[in-house]
Amino acid sequence: MLAAVLKGRGMLEIEERPEPPSPPPGYVRVAVRSVGICGSDVHYYQEGAIGHFVVQAPMVLGHEVAGTVDAVGSGVHGFPVGAVVALEPGIPCGKCHYCRTGAYNLCPEVRFFATPPVDGAMQEYVLHPAEFTYLAPGLTTDEAALAEPLSVGVYAVREARIGIGTRVGIVGAGPVGILAALAAESAGGQVTLVDVREDRVAAARQIGLEAYVQSPPALDDCDAVLECSGSAGGLRLAQQWVKRGGVLALIGLGEAASMLLDGLDLSLRGITVRGIFRYANVMPAAIAILQRNRERLPIFLGTTIGLRRLPAFLQQKEYLKPLKTIVRVPE
Repeated sequence: MLAAVLKGRGMLEIEERPEPPSPPPGYVRVAVRSVGICGSDVHYYQEGAIGHFVVQAPMVLGHEVAGTVDAVGSGVHGFPVGAVVALEPGIPCGKCHYCRTGAYNLCPEVRFFATPPVDGAMQEYVLHPAEFTYLAPGLTTDEAALAEPLSVGVYAVREARIGIGTRVGIVGAGPVGILAALAAESAGGQVTLVDVREDRVAAARQIGLEAYVQSPPALDDCDAVLECSGSAGGLRLAQQWVKRGGVLALIGLGEAASMLLDGLDLSLRGITVRGIFRYANVMPAAIAILQRNRERLPIFLGTTIGLRRLPAFLQQKEYLKPLKTIVRVPE
């Protein structure tokens, strides 16, 4: 089978690898069809590392994945061959304190697609636990691949206690920010986005979201602010935008040295800060949001490429143009 293998900084090769065997008990063999390109894929390609996660051996990219059921192991029921599925890319240990208390996204032993040394899903087949494989009826595999990044937003909405009537600000109108807006809107929030890029603000407005370039109409105005840009300027704006007693949820991952909060201001205004790392127990809810919003999904699906074209696509930095790119596997 074909796989997109990162061999080093700026060195991505499409190579032949053996197909996985028949699935063991409790597992599903998935024929991969659609994989979204995430910023982390690009960062590993460009830098060979994200923080303390360093690529030290060849690694398959891709964690935003959907496909169809190819085969199931014993004890697995309810996954008919050919059904569209979305995969939750992190497999926790299931034994530690965090797993036992439902916060398995914080499991120190989690094996997460395309996070060194674990291979990702830009390959023709993967074996995956049925427990973290979700049916996505009524969705195409391109649409179902959005369940993974949307899950981050769904989890952030829950952590930030967003509900009916909550005034929500979102800094960063990239894929994660706009998907988080759909999650907040689904929970009943009144959502406003801000981004420095006019094209991304236009994309948000295209699907009926309120969005502004550079800054919102007013500061000290939101019950909850989701910071999705991962930039120092975005973080400063997010803290200014949240009102007294509000919640500031940090989704975007930036350089640690530049991502500074004003601790005195947080204390004086009683602001709660929530770090958002991946997600737990939310992917079915994300799939349901996609099913209810299919008419708004084309803005994420305008660019699709075949697996063989991926090395040139990354080398030529074509990923900077669209809101989202989906890699089709196989060609």
